[in-house]
Amino acid sequence: MTQLKSIAGIPDAKLQLTNGCELDFDLLARVLNAICSDERPRIPQADLGLATGLAPRRVEHLGSIANALGLANKGTYRPTPLGRLVQKRDPFCDDLGGLWFLHYRISSDPRHLVWNRMVTQILFNQQSTTREQARLAFDDLRLYLTPYSLQKHVRDELKVFFDAYTEQRFRKLAYLRADGDSYVLSYREPVPPLVLAASIVCFRDRHRPGDTAVPVTDLLTDRNGPGVVFQMDEGPLRATLENLKLQPGLSLESRADLDQVRLTDNTPDYAWMERYYAQR
Repeated sequence: MTQLKSIAGIPDAKLQLTNGCELDFDLLARVLNAICSDERPRIPQADLGLATGLAPRRVEHLGSIANALGLANKGTYRPTPLGRLVQKRDPFCDDLGGLWFLHYRISSDPRHLVWNRMVTQILFNQQSTTREQARLAFDDLRLYLTPYSLQKHVRDELKVFFDAYTEQRFRKLAYLRADGDSYVLSYREPVPPLVLAASIVCFRDRHRPGDTAVPVTDLLTDRNGPGVVFQMDEGPLRATLENLKLQPGLSLESRADLDQVRLTDNTPDYAWMERYYAQR
């Protein structure tokens, strides 16, 4: 993986998550099952290879993507609470709500340079792009990258990104479709209310730590907010929020000069997803 110390003030930025290997959720399920069955505080990569039948290099790439999706901890391969939940409730990542949350986790993190910029800027602003147009949109990184990395590594990661949404499990979201040489935003499956709630908590924890309320405008317009990452307009987002107003841990405040979502307790994002899986 191509990891950079800092780009434009983003620490631990990653240009590549998988070194050009596709986001194969069936192989990811094997890794997730193996790490959830191992109670050691640090799981050797070689042992994961033996447990899954995968080459150590492939295990490394799948571990990187599992970390980006919020399923495993970096370096130790220990499963996160979300990873354990997904392995128990949706081990092959077939559920639309689960896929939407994984889409949010990976795409709303600025450290994942290609995925974040593709979702929150290029596709959000242009609605469609070709691979070459997308690659050219990263030319500003020439200040930080060699010409080889800018050509080869960006191109490889874009290939993985487009493949994930048109050929792999993320295709079920109908987020993106291929149209000749172009990739176009599609009709998109609806985001379940509890998944939106989990994403709001994730947004708050990442970008507004310590805040107990998030303005609806920020959810709609902030580059890494759910409105941008899910491509949700104001009407659908407010309608989905209305379906959450009776949920414990969240309230809507729309009075006087207030228009915000208040998070009334410390329920973590994975607990909202646990609630989602229990009620689907």
